[in-house]
Amino acid sequence: MITACYNHGEYIEEMLESVFSQTFADFEVIIVNDGSTDNTRKLLDRIRHPKLTVIHSSNYGPSHARNLAIAHASAEIIMNIDADDKIAPTLLAKAYQAFTDNPNAGIVYTDAEFFGAKSGLFELDYSPRNMLYENRIISQSFFKRKDWQITGGYCEQLRFGLEDWDFWLSILELKREVVKISEVLIYYRVYSDWRKSRSGRLLESRGKQMDTWLTIFHRHQQLFAAYPEDWENFVAHAQRIENETFLIRFLKDLYYKILRRISSHE
Repeated sequence: MITACYNHGEYIEEMLESVFSQTFADFEVIIVNDGSTDNTRKLLDRIRHPKLTVIHSSNYGPSHARNLAIAHASAEIIMNIDADDKIAPTLLAKAYQAFTDNPNAGIVYTDAEFFGAKSGLFELDYSPRNMLYENRIISQSFFKRKDWQITGGYCEQLRFGLEDWDFWLSILELKREVVKISEVLIYYRVYSDWRKSRSGRLLESRGKQMDTWLTIFHRHQQLFAAYPEDWENFVAHAQRIENETFLIRFLKDLYYKILRRISSHE
């Protein structure tokens, strides 16, 4: 299991408690402190456990932190778990069985549930076509280390977010199967202040969203082109983004930020 941690040290012990309570005993945990500016380093340095390895790094973003953790991992099956989330005690056992039962599985994921500022199911309806429009597989999922090596891992160009979506698309390009365990085994933290989460901060900036999507589109054009009925829409969307002038982009981003802030206070 690997974790990229940036300024979420206060949740680390809660996350690790759920990990160390697993019914499946053969696992390791590698946490990369991605240049946190709070007390994360101090908190991590006082935790001692035989299954835990902590690496301190400068702040290069979650993709670099995850790749660094995987590079130090010895396990053949990898799971990313964010520092502020939790997992059910049987998650590792059931995921391992899913890979055993499905030799061509490239991604194993489960149902998830919100906790914190929001409750309820985190509903993700995966299909290969749906994945082209937005990420439909939770980042806290399992994959094989050998596929990480083949694909080149998490794209470090994507510093603002959606690197997990890009990585799943890379695995799909290898013609691997996606296996879902239809049971809530992941608990995803939600914040009352969306600025505390990286995904929330990405949603504040239309420009960052557009640039991130454009990078993913260009990296996986062959996958997008496999759906001719959608291809023209994807190409047109990319051209609109690329043809925006600096002024138009600035005004659209400003308008988008105003709407976001108004909606967050309603």
